[in-house]
Amino acid sequence: MKEDYKNKQAKLFEIGEEVAGFVLTKQEMIEEADGFARTFEHKKTGARLLYLSTEDDNKVFSIAFKTPSIDSTGVAHILEHSVLCGSRKYPVKEPFVELAKGSMNTFLNAMTYPDKTMYPVASTNATDFMNLMDVYLDAVFYPNIYDNPYTFYQEGWHYHIENEEDAIHYNGVVYNEMKGAFSNPEEILQNKIFESLYPDSPYRFESGGDPDVIPELTYEGFIDFHRRYYHPSNSYIYLYGDGDVREHLAYLNDSYLSNFEKKEIDSSIETQKAFTERANLSASYGIASDESTEKKAYMALNYVLGETMSFEKGLGFLILAHILLNNNSSPLKEALLELDIAEDISYHYSNSLKQPYFSIVLKNTDAEKQAVFLDTVDSVLKKLVTEGLDPLAVEAGVNIHEFSHIEGEYGTYPKGLVFIIDMMETWLYGKEATDYLKYKPVFETIKAEMKNGYFEKMITEMLLENTHQSFVCITPEKNYQEKVDQSIAENLSEFKNSLSPQALTDLVAETHTLIEKQNEEDAPEDLEKIPKLSLSEIRKEAKTYPLAVLEALDTKLLFHEGFTGDIAYLKLYFDYSDLDQDELKMLSLMCKFLGSLSTREKDYRLLNQEIEINTGGLSFGIESFDNYQEPGQYQSFVYVKGKAVKDKIKEMADLIQEILTGTLFSEKNLIRDLVREIKSQKETQFLTAGHVVGVQRLQSYYSKTARLFEEFGGIEFYRFIADLDLNFSEKFDKLCETLNAVSKKIFLNKKPIISITGSQALKDQVLSSLESYMTQLKVEKFGENNYQLEQEIRNEGFMTAAKIQYVTQGYNFKKLGYDYSGSMLVLKSIISMDYLWNKVRVQGGAYGAFMNVGRTGEVYFGSYRDPKLSKTLDAYQGIVGYLKDLNLSQRELEKYIIGSISNKDVPISVYVKGEVADNFYFSNVSWEDQQKERDEILGTSLDDLKAFISMIEEILEKHIICVLGSEEVIKQETDLFMEVRSIK
Repeated sequence: MKEDYKNKQAKLFEIGEEVAGFVLTKQEMIEEADGFARTFEHKKTGARLLYLSTEDDNKVFSIAFKTPSIDSTGVAHILEHSVLCGSRKYPVKEPFVELAKGSMNTFLNAMTYPDKTMYPVASTNATDFMNLMDVYLDAVFYPNIYDNPYTFYQEGWHYHIENEEDAIHYNGVVYNEMKGAFSNPEEILQNKIFESLYPDSPYRFESGGDPDVIPELTYEGFIDFHRRYYHPSNSYIYLYGDGDVREHLAYLNDSYLSNFEKKEIDSSIETQKAFTERANLSASYGIASDESTEKKAYMALNYVLGETMSFEKGLGFLILAHILLNNNSSPLKEALLELDIAEDISYHYSNSLKQPYFSIVLKNTDAEKQAVFLDTVDSVLKKLVTEGLDPLAVEAGVNIHEFSHIEGEYGTYPKGLVFIIDMMETWLYGKEATDYLKYKPVFETIKAEMKNGYFEKMITEMLLENTHQSFVCITPEKNYQEKVDQSIAENLSEFKNSLSPQALTDLVAETHTLIEKQNEEDAPEDLEKIPKLSLSEIRKEAKTYPLAVLEALDTKLLFHEGFTGDIAYLKLYFDYSDLDQDELKMLSLMCKFLGSLSTREKDYRLLNQEIEINTGGLSFGIESFDNYQEPGQYQSFVYVKGKAVKDKIKEMADLIQEILTGTLFSEKNLIRDLVREIKSQKETQFLTAGHVVGVQRLQSYYSKTARLFEEFGGIEFYRFIADLDLNFSEKFDKLCETLNAVSKKIFLNKKPIISITGSQALKDQVLSSLESYMTQLKVEKFGENNYQLEQEIRNEGFMTAAKIQYVTQGYNFKKLGYDYSGSMLVLKSIISMDYLWNKVRVQGGAYGAFMNVGRTGEVYFGSYRDPKLSKTLDAYQGIVGYLKDLNLSQRELEKYIIGSISNKDVPISVYVKGEVADNFYFSNVSWEDQQKERDEILGTSLDDLKAFISMIEEILEKHIICVLGSEEVIKQETDLFMEVRSIK
């Protein structure tokens, strides 16, 4: 089949042939991508185009521009937001949102990088794909930003003052997004790493925008950046999938590219001259007033690795970094952990720059530990070169990366999208884009050379002998943000005082004009210009997910048959109902330790190596499933997941058995290091994913499974782990004893439920490999998880060092007597993409706002990187009035229906289908339930939506909220909460 496809594609075009204004310069079959790649140049403009023809119907389009930063105002980032706010053919406020509302897209977004901006879309529907492509091309080439400066004010920044007596403050979506980003010390560290390594290069600037610098950007500078870089001569166009090549090329030429002339564009990226000695840079970051400054520094040793590395060299270094630092048994990470100077050690490696870099990072350390940190890195690397890397560690690192390439598992991301993101790492810098896809010969080269000092030479040349280094240290400072905010307030006060009465009046008027424009409704005739599918083009039948419920090895087997390329996916679900309630946090901790500690047969170093040599990875955790048919009931399991190629299935099963039955919980130093890592990672989550933490905490006030999760991974678990870290020595013996007891209760007791995804042959092979373990276990019915965990409405305000808020509110509609309907998903789309988008994001300046709804009754509203608090809660209250006034045309309603269905129809792999099928099985959701939901979505009427008004009203009247955010803002609005507290 593949050979037939190759022969057919090879006959379609000749090298040098002109096709619709494009000249074919290269074509080849790419075995690893199951596709035929063609490289074209647009004759008139010089635009580059890569078309990867495959039999995949999940088509992808991307247009990218090389956009090196010229300062830290975030102009590239602001422009990425702004061009999608109306264009020549689509003169509505938010074409991007209109597409999100009403297309069958499988991907729709835009991304800003340090030196490029990408605009990718994807869809399985050919008509929808052309619609998406047209809206995006019109947006990037003909945006309304030239005639509408208010887009810049909204998406970038503006002086906001609604009354002359008010203080002026800054507002803007990107401004607030980056305030949120810069609340995270790791983001500040990253910014300083770039500044230290590339002082004479565009990479020294913050492409996303430094919030202290963003207000320096003028509208004129913003426009000039678009005029300079957004031209076909500076573009990289990509298409992927089963589309018609000639048709797509003709469309691109006739509709867009032929309207431009070739232009000389200087988008070159100045090469940073290599250093002759290590550079040093230090800076401060803010912490909450009640936090200790002790051991809160971040240190990074950084290297520039040359210029535009080949795919082989880049992949080789990625594997080397993994070998050195990926886990606690990795030689460099292990040596650094033994120093006991940091809570967490990580690394960053990026090949998506003209000059790639590598960083070794110490988190929560002391600044005075610089010398021992640097000396240890140097001595360990020299020793590894002299004595050689452990051959098993090398084999493990190579295997786990090769497995990842062969598997090609990207979740819900279209495969073609991942390809272009990777290929831009060479294409942008004048190298062959398709080199990034041809991984098979590269792995063969690496495997042939790895025994001949391949990685040791890399350590010598790219690290030890590399003088292009920097050392960066950022240290905590109490009241740092208060000082920054005070300085901003004083500067804005001075600015206000400098204004003439007329200028002040004009500024207030300009703010109101912006608000008016944000509140304006698009003209119906303009909305109709946004293309959409018809409901008749939407599949009526709900998806099916392969599931056979069988009996095997005296237990239940969930089998998901499908082609997985000879990779078997295994999941075991263990009952933990025999545990005492006070052991639940220990259960979660145990799951985080498994696979990282020694067993009776192997020390942790060898165990980690064998996992990576023989499998595609093992993971351990806890999952809970609310029962859709019986509100308040749920099932919860400890799970073990593994994946392996068919020749390694027995090894995978043996490793799982060894870990489950023989893990040693007595390794004090190793466990201490793991505890600190877990604590550190949770602290980062509070600053970067506060909306996730907030929603989980909110639901724990009234949901059994959410309250259970608090024990396993929420704020309650964080407090447990922080206390354990603080009192580790005195608690260790009891910890060791409890972990052993918990492990025995779970893994040496009842047989688990088995879930397998793959072919019949793979299933039989997996079952055969599990038999020796399963015969040791008893056949018993699973118990009920009847833990009496207190649920209490607490309405907490958690103070963090963040400069913004995450504001959540919600409740369970089933507790109020309402039933689930698929039409609620249409309601969710309308409130999220229209009301909250406009009220909280556009007008309020938050980076994001959303409503979510679930089959088991959950409804919640949330905001992301939000400068407001009470105004956002007011906006939630306004949903009722909005729904009462809602009056949608049939066309607009159909858009929301299509957008809601699109989330159900995203293509997913056989493996992910197996995960979904398990979820439905344990949640007691049948195919009939799924079909009913789909029918209700497709049949949604305006009356159906209005019928939810009373439900939303009752939920909001409960006034159940949870907020994570700025210490200053939460203290100012204490009366909103029952309890205000630090999250730590």
